[in-house]
Amino acid sequence: MKIRFFIVVILFSCSISYAQVENSSAQDNQHLLPSATPESRGYSSKLLSTIGNDAAKKVTNLGAFLVWRHDALIYEGYFHGFTRDSIFNIKSASKSVLSAIAGAARDRGYLPNLDTPVLAILPEYGVPSRHTPTNWFANDIADDDTVRTMLSLRHLLTMQTGLEWNDFGELIEAFTYSSDPVRFTLDIEFAEIPGHTFNYCSGGAHTFGVALARSVPGDLWKFADSSIFTPAGIKLYRWNTDPELRYIGGCDVYFTPQDMMRFGILYLNKGRSNGKQILSQSWVEESTAEHAKLNYWEVLPGANGYGYFWWRRKSNGHQIYVASGICGQLICVIPDLDMVIVTACSCGEENGRAEIKRLHLIMDKIIKAAKY
Repeated sequence: MKIRFFIVVILFSCSISYAQVENSSAQDNQHLLPSATPESRGYSSKLLSTIGNDAAKKVTNLGAFLVWRHDALIYEGYFHGFTRDSIFNIKSASKSVLSAIAGAARDRGYLPNLDTPVLAILPEYGVPSRHTPTNWFANDIADDDTVRTMLSLRHLLTMQTGLEWNDFGELIEAFTYSSDPVRFTLDIEFAEIPGHTFNYCSGGAHTFGVALARSVPGDLWKFADSSIFTPAGIKLYRWNTDPELRYIGGCDVYFTPQDMMRFGILYLNKGRSNGKQILSQSWVEESTAEHAKLNYWEVLPGANGYGYFWWRRKSNGHQIYVASGICGQLICVIPDLDMVIVTACSCGEENGRAEIKRLHLIMDKIIKAAKY
């Protein structure tokens, strides 16, 4: 049972049989976001309602669809039995949350320079566990270990680890069975020198999270609460851990849809919330800038690069920054329209990555209809 539970909580990107949403009431949720009529923000109520209902038909696991524009929530739809108080596991959209926590750590002088080798922070992983030096392939192992010393925080943040990694195949299953997922990740062979090619790697994200936790004072959740979540009015309901009881880096963070929206608004407002600069503007801009080339991704129409655990895409000429998780967990920030769009979904055997693309194409209709 323990192994199976770990498979459930750490499987970042594969379609799994797991009720991703806890359809429970968040009675202690913060005050509601301000709302306004769509017409006051350049939209038609009928249009947004039609698009929302169409989304619920096309994406049968859709639980919530929210649109924010010009300092107000102009559409808030809940479907298939979910409500404003439902708590969702936002899956790999958590990677963008981890990026924000890293920014808060850097703002306070805790995060080492991003070019710092990972093994300088996690030296216990510097000695490989796989082989003895007398093996006939000792030279190959030595070469691999030399490359490993080059792997930096920046390489992890930008998904340019150089590892021979496949997040959508059998390897990810072995990763989830591992008693130490950081050891598993860092023992993977390298396909190339880090820093050259984008290759989605949840193992790298978890490793970054463990390195980040090592760098900040005290507990990582408490640090995130005090530096970001509480000042921004966001409540983190749950954050799963790995077998070593370390918070999973880049997955299994639980929010309500309105708290997902609050996180998006924090980035829309360049790190400001409730009249305070919670994240530095420089980190928001740096982390959403293009750091890895990415001109095509199967479920991301108009892909145009990858930041620090933030996806980037273009829609109707508008630049969008996206926090994305399997089954349709999306926080889409569209700065030049002063807009954030959020979707939250349940996850089961019939759901997977296809929902992400469907929802992006539906969002494109809202973006196209925007009036300044």
